[in-house]
Amino acid sequence: MSLISFLKTLAVLTALVLLTFFGLQYLHLSTGALLDWLVGVVIFWWLLAITVLPWNVHFAAQDVVDEARLSQQHGLTVPVESLQYARSIAQRFRWLALALHLGSALILFMLAYYHWVSFGYVAAGAALALTIVRPLQRAYSYLSARLQALNHQVHYPREDVLELRTRVQALEDSLDQVSQRINPEEEGSWAHEQLHTQALLRQQVDRLDARLEELTRQNNREHEALARQTAAGIAQLSEDAQFLNQVRDLIRFVKNA
Repeated sequence: MSLISFLKTLAVLTALVLLTFFGLQYLHLSTGALLDWLVGVVIFWWLLAITVLPWNVHFAAQDVVDEARLSQQHGLTVPVESLQYARSIAQRFRWLALALHLGSALILFMLAYYHWVSFGYVAAGAALALTIVRPLQRAYSYLSARLQALNHQVHYPREDVLELRTRVQALEDSLDQVSQRINPEEEGSWAHEQLHTQALLRQQVDRLDARLEELTRQNNREHEALARQTAAGIAQLSEDAQFLNQVRDLIRFVKNA
């Protein structure tokens, strides 16, 4: 349970208790003094706080120690400083939680003994009971989690998981290399070189298109010039043929004269 969730739970429970008190007052039922209810709410807050917060820190640090021990058993390197720090945190908060429970029980017993709090004996008993209940609840959760972890390790051994993680890391590295190779914005990548080559080829194609268009125009001009020369040659041949016909007719006339 996070601190925010814990505070939200306290606020909701406090609101419910106050609503219950004022509801009973509205129905004219005997509910006692409001101060007793407020003291009860504060005691409940305190018992809930010492039952949740220090024990949560202790068990979280103990989980770190257990996981580190398992990792060491499988040949993984665990920083010694981190492991020692987690162990010290687990021990300190365990003793802190026990001290808070026992101290709270003693204080509540004294308040009840001197008739300062009417339900002090019950609250003291609850503080002592929670000292045992909370670790028992955590022990059950821990045992259930360990059994689930063992079941998971039977199906997916840690060595296989590490090997799979290594393969996934290798695939991610290969994917990064491929991504860099196909990134057109990456200088020197395959995609960048292909774009550069395509640009050069496009320039060459543009130059060839321009040269082809120029040759086409030149060819058309040469064909038009050749056509004019052919027409001029044909006209010249026609004039020469007429001249030869006239000479032939003159020769024939001379022979007949």
